[in-house]
Amino acid sequence: MHSLRRLNDYYWRYKYLFIPGLLCAVVSAVFSIIVPMVVRQAIDSIPRYVATYRAFEGTPLESYVYADAFASLATFGIIILLLSIGSGLFSFLMRQTVVVASRHIEFDLRNRLYDQLQTLSHDFYLQHATGDLITRSTSDIEHVRRYIGPAIMYTTRAVVVIITALSVMFWISPQLTWFTLIPMPFLAISVFFVARMVHTRSDELQAQYSNLTSRVQEALSGIRVLKAYAREESEAATFDGESSEYRHRSLRLAMVEAAWRPVFVTLVGASTLIVVWVGGSLAMTGEITIGNIAEYIIYVTLMTWPVAAMGFVITMVQRAAASMTRLNEILDAKPSIDPAPGSGAAQLGSGAVQGRITFKGVGFKHPNSGVRALDNVSVDVPAGTTLAIVGRTGSGKTTMVEMIPRLLDVGDGVLQIDGKDIRDWPLESIRAAIGYVPQDVFLFSDTIANNISFGRMKAEESDVKEAASEADLLENITQFKEGFETAVGERGITLSGGQKQRASIARALIRQPRILILDDALSAVDVNTERTILGHLRKHFGKRTVVIVSHRISAVQDADQIVVLDEGHMVEHGTHDQLVEAGGFYAALYHKQQLEQEVEAFV
Repeated sequence: MHSLRRLNDYYWRYKYLFIPGLLCAVVSAVFSIIVPMVVRQAIDSIPRYVATYRAFEGTPLESYVYADAFASLATFGIIILLLSIGSGLFSFLMRQTVVVASRHIEFDLRNRLYDQLQTLSHDFYLQHATGDLITRSTSDIEHVRRYIGPAIMYTTRAVVVIITALSVMFWISPQLTWFTLIPMPFLAISVFFVARMVHTRSDELQAQYSNLTSRVQEALSGIRVLKAYAREESEAATFDGESSEYRHRSLRLAMVEAAWRPVFVTLVGASTLIVVWVGGSLAMTGEITIGNIAEYIIYVTLMTWPVAAMGFVITMVQRAAASMTRLNEILDAKPSIDPAPGSGAAQLGSGAVQGRITFKGVGFKHPNSGVRALDNVSVDVPAGTTLAIVGRTGSGKTTMVEMIPRLLDVGDGVLQIDGKDIRDWPLESIRAAIGYVPQDVFLFSDTIANNISFGRMKAEESDVKEAASEADLLENITQFKEGFETAVGERGITLSGGQKQRASIARALIRQPRILILDDALSAVDVNTERTILGHLRKHFGKRTVVIVSHRISAVQDADQIVVLDEGHMVEHGTHDQLVEAGGFYAALYHKQQLEQEVEAFV
């Protein structure tokens, strides 16, 4: 229960719904408890009406006596009807307040969780699987909502019904009451165990459903690879196995649900049988009336669901506590990269960023693997100039550029923007001034226009077209049947690798950033397309700081300075001409690519 205390603030926030709702639960329960009393009076009055009618039968008053008896019984019926309507009405109001409040809290909790997930740093997502986070954002929140709404609602109504009904029953006949209650503990225990079995098997079914949907999603996402390798039959066999397991788990759950109903009816029937048997004996001795027997039967029926509900409520509370503990793990997590500026920082707006980038002895070690990705890297990039980063795979190029938008934080040394430590800048200001094209291109399942304008949400149509033109994508888009409104599919599956890269470049360019970062963003385009894109990018040289990571010398040779990394160390630094003359790694890579181009031209 300790983890559930965090919900107290939400209860207080929506007290204007909870308090009336719980009062409605009490009133609804009281109305339902009064009904058996009226039924008892109606049944007990019937013998009197019959005796009176027999006494006046055959006399002029016979019709009046009959009419009086009919009117009295009709009055009892109307009272019972009104009490039932009142109980139903307040039950409706109870649900419209307590359940609505639980939905409000669910809404707030889910939004708070999502906002928290967006503030957490990259290393958090390396430690938590996406599927696990989705489960916490959906199933766990739903378990908490059931505790907030139905569990509290059922508990309040159950407590009122049970206490009131038992008080009346003990007042009428303690002996009959004790006999009547014999099956109730068995009912509560059976409900508790059945509820646990249902929840356990439901979880197993949900887990298998996730496996099934993941298998379908993966097969459809990779349908081209699947067909290319002629794996349709083996994939169908795998799917059949997953589907068979889902059917097996569904049947196991259905068996528990099917067995529960007979158990429930048997125990309720046992209580009714005891009431008739013991109550009949007491009625024969005059200790109770026939009306009391009917009253008891109704009380047993009224208490059956509250007693059964307590078993479900206990399970709901257990599951909610476990789910809230999992949610608190996220809500209490702190981002490793603090979005707030340092204590000595000036509060600068995004427009204040000019674009100078300075690495001073920067080093970085990955916290999970312990691998040192960068070591003592120093370079100064004046605002408006171009920096190119070259190196073998795994040399630390991506690590270096990911420090600029603070996707990773500096381990050793200092990284400065415009002469100020990057940690002294508001994170939002830094990122607002950066256009970043990552190595792993990601497009949303939306239109091309919306994917490009994601870089600047309020961009005009002309700006979207201009950005697409600079990324050499406009001609491709005009050839599509729906133009910019063409849906790109999940992760941009309907586009080629080069088109996805160019859409990502357009998304960065439309921001008109002070710092433009291209992390191997031209690897999927041909040489001619690369020349076109670079031609457009050169128009930005001098206007904004450009950082280019590439394996192609043709993409970096016009940069103002080039850094060559090897195993995290900066082994070369200079302009294209200087590095070619130095005869090191860069020169070897340059000559190799020149030779490859000559061979391709010859062929």
